[in-house]
Amino acid sequence: MFRYPMSLRSALFGVGCWILPLPGGVLAGNGAPDPLRPFPQAGACHGHSLRPGGWTQQQLNDAVKDYYFYWKKTYLKPSVKVPGDWKVDFDGSGRTVSEAIGYGMLITVMMAGADADAKGCFDGLDRFRKRYPSCIDHALMCWQIPPDEKKTKDDCATDGDLDMALALLMAGEQWGDSSYLKEAKVLLDAISSSLVRPDASLRLGDWDTEDTEQKKTRPSDFMPTHFRVFRSATGNPLWERVEERCYQILDQLQCHASIKTGLVPDFAVEKEGAWVPVKGRVLEGKHDGDFSYNACRVPWRIGWAAENLDDERAIGFLDRMMVWATMHEKEPKDVKPGYSLEGGAIGGKKYESACFISPTGVAAMTTGRQRWLDQTFSFAIKSRDGYFEDTVNLLCLLVMTGNAWLPMAKAPF
Repeated sequence: MFRYPMSLRSALFGVGCWILPLPGGVLAGNGAPDPLRPFPQAGACHGHSLRPGGWTQQQLNDAVKDYYFYWKKTYLKPSVKVPGDWKVDFDGSGRTVSEAIGYGMLITVMMAGADADAKGCFDGLDRFRKRYPSCIDHALMCWQIPPDEKKTKDDCATDGDLDMALALLMAGEQWGDSSYLKEAKVLLDAISSSLVRPDASLRLGDWDTEDTEQKKTRPSDFMPTHFRVFRSATGNPLWERVEERCYQILDQLQCHASIKTGLVPDFAVEKEGAWVPVKGRVLEGKHDGDFSYNACRVPWRIGWAAENLDDERAIGFLDRMMVWATMHEKEPKDVKPGYSLEGGAIGGKKYESACFISPTGVAAMTTGRQRWLDQTFSFAIKSRDGYFEDTVNLLCLLVMTGNAWLPMAKAPF
């Protein structure tokens, strides 16, 4: 894999695949403005990684588009209370969570151009999230909403609000509408005050107020792409500190808790000045200290930064993980749905799960592992499972095909 020197890459391409938006706002036939960054974006992005082999870029784009329309039909559902609002069905009953709304906003803003109704879906999701504020910080979204959509008194979960904030900045660039940027400012102000500690580590939610002993964090909330965009949009150096803190914590976890595997836990805690895996149940279950259904997303989150930002910290982190993965498992479909940090399968689980397999494809593309990437992509486009698996799978497909873009235009904050 050829790589330009960092100084030359920056001069040629800027940061990642960011470009300034075109002027505009031409109305499409459905009344929505034409997207300024229409899917597919692979040709406009300056990615820094491999692509699945044996496929033309058009075939890669078509595979993502097909999977998107399957996902949309299966999981994007109208609100039962407010016509025109949308939600992402979390469990088949109509229940949703802030995580799902954040994913839905990211997906629909990236698929504008392939889907003429993408803006309507995005706006419906955005209105939905604003109807359900956290009971603590009302600018954030409460983490769960029941099928009947009755108001709850729940607090927030960090990942959903981070994804919503990035999606709003993307929407501002996608449709040339500054109102999205104003919404993003409100959300980012709340995130910075309620979800970021003085030491720049991330809280689990606005309810997590511990700032001294036993600070906890969730590595799957570490989103370098988001923090880089937030820094560009706001000019606030806080986001540079948050990004650096995330990499510091990941490095501590790999170097001290999983030196043989490179895996990271669902949750980590600060102990005597260092971040270590939690022991036993802390928030969700007995596997909170293992590489389980939260941490499985980390290779996708960090891989997106490796692909679009060409960050050597991200590439090094993923390479340590993939050295173990490719030696331990013969091919991607053999990846188990959960491991201890020492590398043992959790509870002997052997079924296939796209939310564990597909993120390794993103890691493979950014660390030069063509065969693993090809096999993962072939698995991913055929996988049909459930909300979490399929949604993470689609987000990984967008990165693997070069269609996950980032906004660059500085917001008028």
